[in-house]
Amino acid sequence: MRLINLGGRSLWYDEAFAVLFSASGLDRMLYGTLTPVAGGASDIHPLLYYGTLNLWMSVFGQSPASVRLWSVVLGVATVGLIAVLGRDLFDSRTGLAAALVTALASFHVQYSQETRMYALLGLLLLAATVCFVRGSRALSAGGGWRRGLGWWGAFGVLAGLAMYTQQLAAFYLAALGMTPLLARRRDLMGRALFGTAVAVLIYLPWLVNLPSQFEKVRSYYWLKPPNIAQPLLTARSFLVVNLDIPAPASMIGFLGALFIALFLLVQIMVMLRRRPSDRHPLLFSLWLAAAPPALMWLASQAQPVYLERALLPSALMLYLALGWLFTCGGLPRPVAVVIAAVGLGLVGIGLYYQYTWATFPNAPFQPAVAFIRQNLASGDVVLHPNKLTALPMIYYDRDLPQRYLADRPGSPEDTLALPTQEALGLLADSCIQLVGGAPRLWWVTFDFAERQYADAGRTEFAAALEWLRAHYRPAETRTFNDLQVTLWVARGAIPPPQACPAERS
Repeated sequence: MRLINLGGRSLWYDEAFAVLFSASGLDRMLYGTLTPVAGGASDIHPLLYYGTLNLWMSVFGQSPASVRLWSVVLGVATVGLIAVLGRDLFDSRTGLAAALVTALASFHVQYSQETRMYALLGLLLLAATVCFVRGSRALSAGGGWRRGLGWWGAFGVLAGLAMYTQQLAAFYLAALGMTPLLARRRDLMGRALFGTAVAVLIYLPWLVNLPSQFEKVRSYYWLKPPNIAQPLLTARSFLVVNLDIPAPASMIGFLGALFIALFLLVQIMVMLRRRPSDRHPLLFSLWLAAAPPALMWLASQAQPVYLERALLPSALMLYLALGWLFTCGGLPRPVAVVIAAVGLGLVGIGLYYQYTWATFPNAPFQPAVAFIRQNLASGDVVLHPNKLTALPMIYYDRDLPQRYLADRPGSPEDTLALPTQEALGLLADSCIQLVGGAPRLWWVTFDFAERQYADAGRTEFAAALEWLRAHYRPAETRTFNDLQVTLWVARGAIPPPQACPAERS
């Protein structure tokens, strides 16, 4: 399921950035991440995933299917590992059921097909959870203070590596670290602190950079504070897919996800009275499914960091609880059939859009590049109003003469700092006037971009179009779903490159 149409959908901006940035090598990645700029560090992500992707690409190449295959491997390993966790917490049947749910879950398929760090994050935090559970069980079995210490050391190593993958792992680790307090297990607290100390020791070389990276988030970050309905939308993403799917599929997905979630909660309350032996594993699973989103939501009221894809480990714990529902939940067969049918319907909706999505952000960049390449004339320049279309199209054709305009300094979208651009070898132009000198310009943008800039009160897109219309005339427009490619031809004398208006003033 994770191989279907793996290379068919175009890579979007984040994926193209991951490939181009990873290919630059460790030294340039460190420079493009940690170099100070106004407002903090150049970038906010640690480098474990990018480093592993660099090694993967050195063996398997940089084709779309190849760069996504690393996430496929990580995702498939996660399916196997959740069977282990389900067996440890409940029994083998529940573990296999949880693995089946995870294998089918379109949300997990989505990030097992994306060239980003989230499949690695899910695998590492799930492995840390396995070590946490086994260390707890070893401690309960007695045998001295050394018993199970290896599991706690492994937990610390995996927790540290998870923080090197995506620093929002801290919310899941915080929830996991709170479980000894909630269970009132003083004996467990000491071992958890030992594992935490190992994690901090491993993460310490990067921890010193955290203040500057956090300042980057505070200064330049596109996320907004989540509203009260966000947790419900997150549940829909966990059980359907994290895409802006159209109505009525979106509403069907939301209602179906709500139905399954509510039924799960009701059945858990019923079964806890009948099977008290399942109490602690069930509450443990539900806590790790619900607490990280809640903690992230609360933190985002002060500083927005709520990112559903970073909650993939919590989705895995939800899938584990659903595995328990079908094997140990005491469901009457007709009810189980109804819930399974609803779940499979949600899977069908999610997978359909995941496999076929070809609009923002995964617009058909590759066909657009092929069209321009076929019609390119000497001296032509391909111009992007921002990085969102530039990096994917540069990935698909690195020899095409392409340039892009910088985001307005200090805006929430101004996330690609100058040192990061230098690490990529792709410097943005401060204004469109610098692009003068080309007899023809290929203007590549999303069809909603002009309206989006206007709604945000940003004038740089309109100013670029005004200059373009003053010196060039549109000759041809080709659309690729919501991606527009327009050929502009010089009206008369080719305008020479000029300094930006702000620089002239």
